[in-house]
Amino acid sequence: MNQDLDALLLIRNLSRDEFERFKTAVHILTSKTFIIRGIDKERELYDFTIRNIALFEAWFSCMNAVLIRNESLGVISFRGSGNTRLNFSKDEICAVLVMRLLYEDKKLEVTLTKFPVISVRDFQDKYNAMTGEEIKKTILIKVLSRLSSCKLISMETHDYADPEGIIQLYPSIPMSIDRNALDTALAFLENKGVSDNTDDNTMDDNTTEDNTMDDQAENSEDE
Repeated sequence: MNQDLDALLLIRNLSRDEFERFKTAVHILTSKTFIIRGIDKERELYDFTIRNIALFEAWFSCMNAVLIRNESLGVISFRGSGNTRLNFSKDEICAVLVMRLLYEDKKLEVTLTKFPVISVRDFQDKYNAMTGEEIKKTILIKVLSRLSSCKLISMETHDYADPEGIIQLYPSIPMSIDRNALDTALAFLENKGVSDNTDDNTMDDNTTEDNTMDDQAENSEDE
């Protein structure tokens, strides 16, 4: 057997309950990209995945994918092949960059919450300042809903248009865009602007949330 796949044999040592947790973890990683330790319902699953990381890595290597983990952030992320990557529109790209900036601003603040929090108004103000134009309500709702579905943020309510609504910023955000990628993206926006002709496609290597999940999440371990 290929030495890299020897760990697959460990699946035989799992109990019935452990095998169910294994299947649940695989499903979450392939469908939602991240397992986050700070989310109460995922804490046990995170610990289980870390304990059995050799098995998971061997399993995902069979589908030409890898796992990226950052134990200081408490995040495990799935990095798949090209056809499993997410595509983001121009507005969503800008929203991800704004969330990364806000995460950087808020992460050192003393708070009783598990994750940094901002208001929808905070996001709107930062987005408007970065793009030079006021975000429309329909776009606001769309981008916040998309980022929530991608497990980068969460909101207690789904009233994405409420300026006083509270947004939790997950540590999957810096796993998606590291500091170098953020600086490069901001420089790109400053020099080029956000053109209406920008293709609504997967972001490129230095300015995209999607590829940073693949290529730059590894670098975030050094932050």
